[in-house]
Amino acid sequence: MRDGFLRGSRYSPGNMDRQSLEALFVGRNDVMEDVLSRVMESIRSANKHYILLVGPRGSGKTHLLALASHLLMDRIKAAKVSDKVAVALLNEEEWGVASFLDFVVRILRALAGQAPALSADIDNICARFSKDPAGAEAFAVERLRQHTRGKTLLLLCENLVDLFDGLREEGQKRLRSIIQEDRNWAIVASTPSLFSAVALQDNPFYGFFTIRMLHKIDFDTAIDLLAKKAVHEGKMELAAFLRQPLGRARVRAIHQLAAGNHRAYVVLFDFLDKESLDDLVRPFMAMVDDLTPYYQDRIRRIPPAQRKIVEFLCGEGAPTSVKNIANSCLMSQQTAAKQIGELWRVGLVNRTRAGRNTFCELSEPLMRICIEVKDNKTQHIRLFVEFLRHWFTNKELERRHFELEHADFRVGLDRLHVAAHRYLDRVADLHSFGPRDLAGALAELRRLLTGQLEGGVMGRVLTDFLRQNVEDGFAGAREEWEQALDGIATDLADLPDCRIPVEMLRAAVTYAKTGDVRCLMRLPLEQRQLLEGILPSDMGASAS
Repeated sequence: MRDGFLRGSRYSPGNMDRQSLEALFVGRNDVMEDVLSRVMESIRSANKHYILLVGPRGSGKTHLLALASHLLMDRIKAAKVSDKVAVALLNEEEWGVASFLDFVVRILRALAGQAPALSADIDNICARFSKDPAGAEAFAVERLRQHTRGKTLLLLCENLVDLFDGLREEGQKRLRSIIQEDRNWAIVASTPSLFSAVALQDNPFYGFFTIRMLHKIDFDTAIDLLAKKAVHEGKMELAAFLRQPLGRARVRAIHQLAAGNHRAYVVLFDFLDKESLDDLVRPFMAMVDDLTPYYQDRIRRIPPAQRKIVEFLCGEGAPTSVKNIANSCLMSQQTAAKQIGELWRVGLVNRTRAGRNTFCELSEPLMRICIEVKDNKTQHIRLFVEFLRHWFTNKELERRHFELEHADFRVGLDRLHVAAHRYLDRVADLHSFGPRDLAGALAELRRLLTGQLEGGVMGRVLTDFLRQNVEDGFAGAREEWEQALDGIATDLADLPDCRIPVEMLRAAVTYAKTGDVRCLMRLPLEQRQLLEGILPSDMGASAS
């Protein structure tokens, strides 16, 4: 059994000590209990289970499997069935598996930790191989059978797709045959995505595994993870702040871009304190810089044709059509569609239908952002992070407004809160702020965006403006709206902080007037997601 020695790890949670693994385990309790109960049933009875945990890289698979190995040993000991199971915990990356014999030897090495006599058998296998490869394999299989006879062979392994690639089809058939013959195997494995050996009907392991999907963590789970990590590292003030409305608002802004990637929050934590959360741009950019090699490695792992598509989508930012991808990547539309389908299957690309067209984009904004930063394209990202910081602080500001609506402001109150409070008071009294008076509404919007720019409440302005307009059905001719919006954009061209809210407003108005989702396809995923809670319906998009 692997003994961890780290209290925290960004990229190798398998090296963490048990106490840390337990302290930082969040959001997977139901999956964990399912794994433990199925394994214990496999040990106690003839009913064997084969579980495959499926989740993208960075989703917490290694953490779950590492903790599961500790908890299983506890349950095995408590149930007094240690003599009925042989546990083989393989390394996180078993790069050396290139044949079925390699795979069997790796299992024997994992078992040798509890049965040192197997080390001599492994040396014997190596000595036999040069003279008789087939005989060496037969000897290895026989030794494995002898060691596990009368026991359940529990195999715990990660990155099953890589192991199966090394086994190739012939090795996979040999493995399937032995499992079926011996009937004493139980497996808990993980993989970043489903692959042909388990997903296609004519392959030996089709329908063999019980699939458990590890979905991206939601916002509340992200808060729980960061707060628990703060407590674990003795940062009690930060832990308390993360549970407060303002702290939650700051993390929600980052969650918008992290897209539920478990690893992103673990990396982010090292750059967090109460003061940096108030700034947000600095810790976010530090996180992006640290995650860049991780995303680069993920891109390197995919085939060249898919890598070219991902690189192109990183540069595009907004969704683009399959035809445009094919032309820009110098491939036929059929080839592009096939490669995009593979990227969608492994969770790297989203596909959205709009009429006859399918628009594609990267599913994780952080991947695109990391590549943009690598190419020194940071200005837009900094602006958007600052925009998110204020956007997600809206509820907190509104709550404080109602608490203080009959109180005088203290001298020295934060300028942002002052600006927001005055804005909220002003909006409450405005009757022209909306589509009843188009010219007056847009003039007021222009004034608010300009006057409140320094206070940083563009997100609040845009949110209220859109909500009121949507409720009134965007009265007025579409041409009038678009002409007025062009005027706003021109007037505010020298104020770069206004570019993002204005482009979102322009897309939202056009969509509300036409119902055509293609006008929203000009915006990156993270901006469209902000509009989902404001615009009516589901924005007309359907994922394929």
